[in-house]
Amino acid sequence: MNRRQPITSRNILLAITLLAVILMVFTFEAKGRLAPLEKSITHVVIPVQKGVTYFGDWLREQVAFVKNINQLEQMNDAMATELDQLRYENRILEQNKLELQQLRALLELDKRYAEYPKVGARIIGKDPGSWYEIFIIDKGSRHGLEVNMVVLAGDGLVGRIVEVGNSHAKVKSIIDDTSSVSGKILRTSDLATVKGDKVLGDQGLCLVEYIAEDAHVVEGDEMVTSHLGQIYPPGITIGTIRSIESNPHKLTKTAVLEPVVNFKHLEEVLVITQLWGQELQEAEGKVSPGTTEQEETPLPEEME
Repeated sequence: MNRRQPITSRNILLAITLLAVILMVFTFEAKGRLAPLEKSITHVVIPVQKGVTYFGDWLREQVAFVKNINQLEQMNDAMATELDQLRYENRILEQNKLELQQLRALLELDKRYAEYPKVGARIIGKDPGSWYEIFIIDKGSRHGLEVNMVVLAGDGLVGRIVEVGNSHAKVKSIIDDTSSVSGKILRTSDLATVKGDKVLGDQGLCLVEYIAEDAHVVEGDEMVTSHLGQIYPPGITIGTIRSIESNPHKLTKTAVLEPVVNFKHLEEVLVITQLWGQELQEAEGKVSPGTTEQEETPLPEEME
């Protein structure tokens, strides 16, 4: 009876060594036979792999580009909103600046004619057209206003109140073609009449009539209200002489006057709450209290 040989460490080592040699031989032979196939597969796979990689990179770039566009659009919308807000705030600042300038001008005007009591008013309406010839203010009888009270703005005379309601009043300016003011040349004290004129009124100008032929009036001379008027207190600035015209067939000269008030841009005015003509005549005992409307002294024809 044959007995089995015992498995020893030496036998195991020999078996492993033999198996390793066989695998090495097989691997070298297989690699040699599979090399052409591996090469063919490599020629196919590498271009595909490059294409996939390129496409992946391109796709990532497009996604990033779209994200950037969205971010830019959001930033643009935010900047547009901010710009609109800044423009709005700038308009408010400009309006506030203009109102402040107007209020400062009224304050200076109030100081210049400090001897007269006054009340401020805002213009709330006007007749059609570019110029403030006839307009409405937001003060009326309940604020103490009456017909023929004098209205100021800018650097001087605007006109007078011609109608009064409870909380509003109508003002006729000196450029209205029915207006007439007794004035004088400040430098020479020569008297003249400042009148509204349809043609000149469209330019914001006034006509000056009845200047004495021998009066030494020159362009740039300042005109103020005279002491002869019964509506307008004396010494209120009206404007400056812009041009002079002599008429050989008359004993007087005419001129064009540029008012100190810009009648194209009016918002706030001051009203002198004292009737000048009434006060004078009441002091002389010529009229009874309560009479409100007077006429200017004719010079030489009937004026306001």
